[in-house]
Amino acid sequence: MDVDYKEICKELFGTSDVEELRKIADTINMRNKRNAGRKKEFSSSQVEEMLKLQAQNVPQQKIAEYFKTSRQTIARYLNSETFDYSMKIDYMFKTSVCTTIYVDFKNEKVKIVNKTDDILHRAFGKNENPTWQDFLDFVSDRCFSESRGDRKAVLKALGIESYDPIQIIEKTRGKIYEDRQWMKFRYRSSYEAG
Repeated sequence: MDVDYKEICKELFGTSDVEELRKIADTINMRNKRNAGRKKEFSSSQVEEMLKLQAQNVPQQKIAEYFKTSRQTIARYLNSETFDYSMKIDYMFKTSVCTTIYVDFKNEKVKIVNKTDDILHRAFGKNENPTWQDFLDFVSDRCFSESRGDRKAVLKALGIESYDPIQIIEKTRGKIYEDRQWMKFRYRSSYEAG
């Protein structure tokens, strides 16, 4: 069977002229130089491998390098499992989200998505898998000391009856004197998961 490549080119590209075909090829090769668009899809076995690496405390950036993709894509896979949370906290530096914290008070669990490589601005620094106790310690660090002398007056000014770090950071937005970081709170009933 003889194949007429000129006819095939004419049918596919509208021309069989060599120069015209080169121009079409150049146009195709010029597209998407920065590799934008649909992200690479990973198989379930690859995702399982990602989860194993995460469990070994391998940073998301290193996992992304291993799988030749972005840290954001890895975060999407590692945090795609259903996580029933009641509060979402965006830990901010000025106007940038540094860490998103998903809090499940019922089961005392927390999941995070770091959105910066700067560990000094992340909520939990190098720790990519904080425990409930890590979360409680973080919250305590973002509010005034329980032993503060004028504690009762400060609580009254905030409209809080007793020393509760969660209530305090909700009122103060987790701002402390030493830095420019603060928190934005959202609750499960007021937005969609994600």
